[in-house]
Amino acid sequence: MKHVNGSERTQIKLQCLEDLVGADSAVRQIDEVVNRMDTSYFEKSKLKDVGRPPYDPKDMLKLYLYGMDNGIISSRKLERECKRNIELMWLINELTPENKTICNFRRENAENIVRFYNEFVRALKDMGYIDGKVVAVDGTKIRANNSRRNNFSLKKINRQIDYIDKKLSEYINELDKNDKIEELKERKEKYLGYKQRIADGEVSEVSVTDSDSRMMKASNGGADVSYNVQAVVDSKHKLVAGVLVTNEPNDQGQLHKAAKGVKDNLDLETMTALGDKGYHATEDFKKCHEDGITTIVSKPDKKDSGDGLFKKEDFIYDNDTDSYTCPAGQVLSFSTQDKWYRRYRNVKACKKCAMKPLCTKGNRKDICRHEHEEYADKNDKDFDENTALYRTRQELSEHPFGTIKRTMGIRQFLLRGLIKVNAEAALIFLAYNLKRLRNLDNGDNKKDDRLIQSACVILCLYVFDILRSIDYKIACRKINFSAV
Repeated sequence: MKHVNGSERTQIKLQCLEDLVGADSAVRQIDEVVNRMDTSYFEKSKLKDVGRPPYDPKDMLKLYLYGMDNGIISSRKLERECKRNIELMWLINELTPENKTICNFRRENAENIVRFYNEFVRALKDMGYIDGKVVAVDGTKIRANNSRRNNFSLKKINRQIDYIDKKLSEYINELDKNDKIEELKERKEKYLGYKQRIADGEVSEVSVTDSDSRMMKASNGGADVSYNVQAVVDSKHKLVAGVLVTNEPNDQGQLHKAAKGVKDNLDLETMTALGDKGYHATEDFKKCHEDGITTIVSKPDKKDSGDGLFKKEDFIYDNDTDSYTCPAGQVLSFSTQDKWYRRYRNVKACKKCAMKPLCTKGNRKDICRHEHEEYADKNDKDFDENTALYRTRQELSEHPFGTIKRTMGIRQFLLRGLIKVNAEAALIFLAYNLKRLRNLDNGDNKKDDRLIQSACVILCLYVFDILRSIDYKIACRKINFSAV
């Protein structure tokens, strides 16, 4: 018995690319989707009367989407794939752009790429894949193109300056190391410049390579220089209806921005947004309410101070009288207001109250209430009444992040600056949506196949039952078969 042998390398074959790409290949979907979309607004790719013609933006978008779908995000790797990958040759008609051209397209067309993503999402709505009625908002940290060594907080700057001052005092006594002294002085001047920028309120920390990136806590308990990526996932088919990249380390305050962007893009009247307790922010609830967005956000865990005293929840607020009633039945009226909070107290009642030791250790009890707390109360009420809907949040919002990080292998941005990073994120989630659409279509096809198979089984059982009960020829006439 011989081994399986392939064809001779020197054998001449006449075979076109169309025959080498499978009918169910992902590149056919990418090709069809991008060809249907308008890309006339990509100004830098427009034809000119003189000079070398640019690449068609459709071909460059196809190249990037194929790369994102297969975990190939480096422009140099994409350049290599263009020369050896049969699917990619078919997709962009054997074009071989250089890595610099590939890189420049993404960097120079950042705003156009975000627009392309938004128009694609609107097309999904028109086709019925997205309705925007219920969305889940969540965030994840993706590393920026900036190392931790090149990120400086005020604490880190002071530590570096102290180190340099110590070294300078040591080297001053050694005249043969003057060159080292000059180097340390230059570094100190650089750190003093960073410190001045923070002192002027220009930035809260300095990232040298990517000035927009910030140090953020990571899911593994550590910290890294990252961006906070907010994804808005539609509940109908779990497609990402919107993406927002921010350098704010916390999710608090991002709910309205992310949901409002999707609502405006899809031209919706109302929307329901689900979020975990990290999004619980009174000001955000107010903005969402004013813009027709119903929020269902988990309530933060109440921390027990352990002092055994009455908590705010033990005091009942009356919206009509704008006052609180304490456990002793006394009314605490509005007293003063600072930036965001109104304070309620009843000094006279507290002096004579027998329950005072259970209420406060001071002379009186003050209750603080956010000036817009009625919107937080409404959210909490909606959350209590829609716990079943809220439980769908995790399966909606966590899946896209797991896919792009584990399946697509994307854990760090290549571009720098918020505008360009937003464009890179748009490409990532555009590729994710295409992958999700393929799964949906395959699921529908399998469902159709199962229906056909079930129908065939039922028909066979029906025929078999007839054949058992009556004569074969009679059965053939009954079911319109000709007897053989």
